Amino acid sequence: MRDRATGACTYELDAEFRIRAVDAAWSEFALANGAPELVVPPGPLGHSVFGYLHDATTAHLYRRLFEGVGRTGRSVVFPFRCDSPGLRRFLEMEIGPQEPSGLHLQTRVVRLEARSPVALLERAPRRSAQLLRMCSWCKAVEVAGRWRDLEDAVVALRLFESEALPGLTHGICARCQERMEGLLE
Repeated sequence: MRDRATGACTYELDAEFRIRAVDAAWSEFALANGAPELVVPPGPLGHSVFGYLHDATTAHLYRRLFEGVGRTGRSVVFPFRCDSPGLRRFLEMEIGPQEPSGLHLQTRVVRLEARSPVALLERAPRRSAQLLRMCSWCKAVEVAGRWRDLEDAVVALRLFESEALPGLTHGICARCQERMEGLLE
C-alpha cells in the first residue's frame, strides 16, 4: 500500500517528452500536496514535462538525461528530494526507455523524515519580491553564495522575523551538479 503523500509514482513521456500516462499515485500525491490542477484527467496529460520545470538549468539537465536514456537505451537512477512543509522526502528516480518510444519514469521512496513545518515550503503564503534559490535536487538554499541546508538557511536569513516570505526559484548546487554531470558521462 502506498502512502498518498510520499511521492512514489510512475509516469510515462512520449518521444517529445510530453506526459502521456501517470499512475493513480500521481493524482493522489497531487491532491495531498494542494495541486488539484495536476489530477488526471486531464491534469498534465499531453503537456510537455518541461512546462513543469521552471528553472533553465534543471530543465537542461533533465533534457540531457532524457536524451541520454533514449540514445543508449540504458536506465539512469539518481537521488532527489521532494519536500513538503512538514516532511523531508528522500526519493530516487529511475528514468528508463519505454517501448516502442518514449520514457518510463518511476520515483521510489528512500526515506521520509518528519520535521517541524517550514513555512517557506508552503504552497500559497504571501511572498515578498525577494527570491531565494533552492537546489532542485537536494533542497539546499543559496545564502550569500553558499549552499546551506534548508532549515539552516531559514535561521541564517532570519525568515521567522519577516512579514512575507521570499519567493523560491530553483537551480542546482555544485555538489548535485557534479553528481548529475557524472550520470551524463
